[in-house]
Amino acid sequence: MGRKPTEINVREVELPKEPYNPRPYLMQFRKYPGVVCGLGAEYFYRDEQRSPLTYYHNRSPKTGDTVLVGATDPRAREARTIDNYAKERTRGFAVQIILEGRGVKAYWEPKAPFLKARLGVGAKVIDITEYVKRDPDIQVNVSKKGDLLVLHGPNKARVGTLAYRLLKKLQPRLQVYTGKGAHFAFHPAKRKVVRKK
Repeated sequence: MGRKPTEINVREVELPKEPYNPRPYLMQFRKYPGVVCGLGAEYFYRDEQRSPLTYYHNRSPKTGDTVLVGATDPRAREARTIDNYAKERTRGFAVQIILEGRGVKAYWEPKAPFLKARLGVGAKVIDITEYVKRDPDIQVNVSKKGDLLVLHGPNKARVGTLAYRLLKKLQPRLQVYTGKGAHFAFHPAKRKVVRKK
C-alpha cells in the first residue's frame, strides 16, 4: 500500500535518506567577470584542494569577458577569495562608521582633507586629519549632517585597518548608557537600560 499521507516519521529511528548514488558528484559552475582570471593557475589548480576546481575563460562578443569556475562543492566555487579579487578589481570596498548621540558629529574644517570630530555637546574637538591623509588611495566622505563617515578604497585589508583605527580614535568604547560614540554600520554596540530610582 505504501505510505499514507497522514503518516508521520516521529517513531522512526532515522529520517528517510536519499538512496546512495555511486556516480560521480554533480559538477556545477559559477559565472564571474573576466578580471577573476588574474588569480591564475596558482589559485585554480593548486594542490591539496578538497574538491578540485575547473576554470574556463570565455571571451565572446555576445557574452563579453567571463570566467566560469566549476566544482562539485558549492563552497569551493563560491569562495570569498574569488569574490574579493573581483571586487578589488571592479568596485572596491567601503566601510561606514555611524556617529550617534547628541552633539556627536564629524566635519571638514575648513575643507577636505582637514577632518575634525566632536564627541558630544561641549566636548573637545578631535583632529583626525592624519588618518584621512594616511592612505592616499582611500577616500573619506562625510554626510551633510556629520553623522556618517564612509571610507572607500581598493583593498579590503587597507580599508578595514584605516576604518578600525579611525573608530578607535573617535571613540575607544561606545558609551553603553547614553549611546554616544561611533560604531560600524550593521554592528551596533549593546546598550544598557538606565535604572531610574
